[in-house]
Amino acid sequence: MSNLSKVVSGVIAATVGLAISASAVLAVEATAKSAVNVRSGPGVSYGKVDALYGGETVEITECRGNWCHIQHPGPDGWVSGRYLIAVEGRSEASGGTGHSSSDDAAAAAIIGAIIGGVIAGRSSDPAPAEPELPYGPDTCKSGYVWRDAIPGDHVCVRPDRRSKAARENSIAGSRVNPTGPYGPNTCKVGYVWREAYSGDVVCVTGSRREQVRRENRDGPSHRVVTP
Repeated sequence: MSNLSKVVSGVIAATVGLAISASAVLAVEATAKSAVNVRSGPGVSYGKVDALYGGETVEITECRGNWCHIQHPGPDGWVSGRYLIAVEGRSEASGGTGHSSSDDAAAAAIIGAIIGGVIAGRSSDPAPAEPELPYGPDTCKSGYVWRDAIPGDHVCVRPDRRSKAARENSIAGSRVNPTGPYGPNTCKVGYVWREAYSGDVVCVTGSRREQVRRENRDGPSHRVVTP
């Protein structure tokens, strides 16, 4: 083997070793470019365990291919590296000794390169810019709005369904029988509790309650979904 080949081989081996130590020892700070799902494994075939909002800060502990394992307030999991931006010069040792600050900076740079897709066979071209979601993971798709049966009811429905919920709230008193077995929460004959959320005792027709149940079931599919 020529001297040049030996040098190149040594550099590659050192780089790989540093990348491994980086994933095992360092937690690299990063931010989410936009709202994105957190998954139980490194790929879209894995289930969703949480979601990040745009600008949220996380700690990256490991990267596999184009996916990185993150820690944040909430269930930890895997996020596509396309939606993460490494915070330059910010890393934290999570164990081990004997690493100089220059080693840590180099290791952080390697993980930053993985996030950007330079390592693991991806193009070094920057990922296309993602639109900023105004309400993070609760952002509804075009044509849908929050139902707002109560403040914080972020089930995504058609605008006419939100209007219907508001109308039901406004006439709720006319559909109750205060002398019934549930007191002021007793519905008149022909009406039942809406049950749009836990404790929702607004009285509606039986068919409307079934409609609300479908809204609750289908609501997540009406949100803006990212990998």
